[in-house]
Amino acid sequence: MAKQKIIKTEHFGIQRKIVANMTTESWQNIPHVTYTYEPDVTEFMIEYRRLNEGVEKENKITVNTLMLKVICEGLKACPAMNAHIDFDRKFVRGVINTLSEINISMPMVLPTGEMMTINLHNFESKNLNQMVDYIKDVNRRMANTNLNEVMFDVSLDNTLTGLKQGKIKQTLQRLIGSKTGKHKVKTLKGKEKKAYEAIPETDRLTKHDIEQGSITISNIGSVYREQRGAAALIEIIPPQVTAIAVGAVQDKPVVIVNENNEKEIAIRQVLPFTIVFDHRALDFGDIVPFIKKLDEIFEEPEIIHTWKDGGTDNIDMEEIKSEREEREKKYKQSKEREKALKEAEEKAKKAQREADKAQKEAEKALKEAEEKAQKAQKEAEKALKEAEEKAQKAQKEAEEKARKDAEKAEKEAQKAQKEAEEKAKREAEKIAKAQKEAEEKARKEAEREEKTKRDIEKAKQEAEIAIKKAEEAKQKAAQAMKDAEEIKTDADSEASAE
Repeated sequence: MAKQKIIKTEHFGIQRKIVANMTTESWQNIPHVTYTYEPDVTEFMIEYRRLNEGVEKENKITVNTLMLKVICEGLKACPAMNAHIDFDRKFVRGVINTLSEINISMPMVLPTGEMMTINLHNFESKNLNQMVDYIKDVNRRMANTNLNEVMFDVSLDNTLTGLKQGKIKQTLQRLIGSKTGKHKVKTLKGKEKKAYEAIPETDRLTKHDIEQGSITISNIGSVYREQRGAAALIEIIPPQVTAIAVGAVQDKPVVIVNENNEKEIAIRQVLPFTIVFDHRALDFGDIVPFIKKLDEIFEEPEIIHTWKDGGTDNIDMEEIKSEREEREKKYKQSKEREKALKEAEEKAKKAQREADKAQKEAEKALKEAEEKAQKAQKEAEKALKEAEEKAQKAQKEAEEKARKDAEKAEKEAQKAQKEAEEKAKREAEKIAKAQKEAEEKARKEAEREEKTKRDIEKAKQEAEIAIKKAEEAKQKAAQAMKDAEEIKTDADSEASAE
């Protein structure tokens, strides 16, 4: 791979070193859980604009300050989020210290364009005007602050704390990294340092102002107000257990139904919050009171008027609340119309789905009927074919049987004829023999001639009977042939009937 051309080389300054060190420790040691909370702040922003009516520009309450107050109210309802944790993974031992003071670590942009995380102390007890004054004073002192000096003081204090805790190796590594080579941290010296230290601490930021707070709140919405997204995840700075990123107020289209029961687009304002917590100290259920408190504030935003110096009298509050309720009533009616129309559409879609289902079932039934008819037709054709095959088989069997019966009858007739002929022959031979014997006997016994004649006559009669029997045998054979023909005819009739 070709070497890339470097256009600029910049070594870490003290601010980038501290950020890099803290964020690296955060990602290495803390199991982060993130949740995006997106409340509708349409009514809230109306009250915010009312809050600044008639207020001079330099004293106006910013959205950032107002969000800090909202979050502080949420933390009061959910103190578990305003805590520090001390966890020893080696021995699996830990302590969670819930803090009474809400000291907010908030990244702020310096006049030089550099970023510094400022500790806004004791915001749990401040109203909006006091918060405005505090932040204005921070900005005033920030202009007189040397970032490297104050951050080096914090870094040195952290290093010494580590040394007290026995982290000698870490202390030496930090000293080498900050005091040697190209990575050396440049701080003020000589007259410049004396001049800087001569500035009263009340006029510049000190390590007290940038030391670790109880929670980190980052307003990414103020960096680029036109943004249309939300932070997915931000780091928790140990030992804190919670970090919150506030996005920019965004207009989002919402479908509503007007008085004519027609759909139209309404613009609502949404403000995304990214809530990140340390899973070693908190579960999601632990932050629910915080979310519920913010829900209450955004649903009844007139409460923000009580956060100013002197608050608002009851009459003004009632008017404000009445106006908001009227707007919400109209919006609710719109949502109800939208819901009714949606339900009607759902019913229509359901009816259509049922109709489509019925049509599909009808088509399925028709298809099944056609398939059954085709199956029945095939079965009928098969049965007809089988019947024809059976009839042909029966006809063949009948013809074969008739042929065999005829052959048998013919054979029997031939046999009977042959037997009759043989018997006639035998009878004839017998007659001849008897005649011969009679003639011989006549010659010998003249006196017995008359008797012989009778015997001869009798023999003739017997021969005639034998011949007659032979004729009857022939007739029987002929009758057998006739019966065979009739059997064949009946077989043909039966085959046709089948």
